[in-house]
Amino acid sequence: MWPFRRRTSPKLEVVRVGEPSSDIADYPILTVGQSRLEGSFATLEFTAKSAPRFTWSTLTPVVDPRMKTIADITISVDSQVVGYLRPPALDQAIDLLKRLRAATLEVPAGLVWGPTGPETYIRLESHRPD
Repeated sequence: MWPFRRRTSPKLEVVRVGEPSSDIADYPILTVGQSRLEGSFATLEFTAKSAPRFTWSTLTPVVDPRMKTIADITISVDSQVVGYLRPPALDQAIDLLKRLRAATLEVPAGLVWGPTGPETYIRLESHRPD
């Protein structure tokens, strides 16, 4: 046993990244899984008649217990899962979580109703220290 042990600094619970916008063109990442999550949108009272909603969303990693690595990231608005990230956005978010030593990220999101149902777009930017 070494006389010195490296102590890792604790993770920050939530790190807010980016700035919100009211223009859907500013949200370049279309998430996936919305077709399975219509109940979440109903709970948020977001329907085909709703105007686009721009809000903060929470990105939460889902860790594979066997591999002990991040397997997926959920996107939640008001505690309702409204989408999932897939590569390359998944890889970008994982990198950002590690660099910021964050347990979760808060990023701007845009909810819109498209031709196939609800859609969630996010804005994932590189973090600039304050």
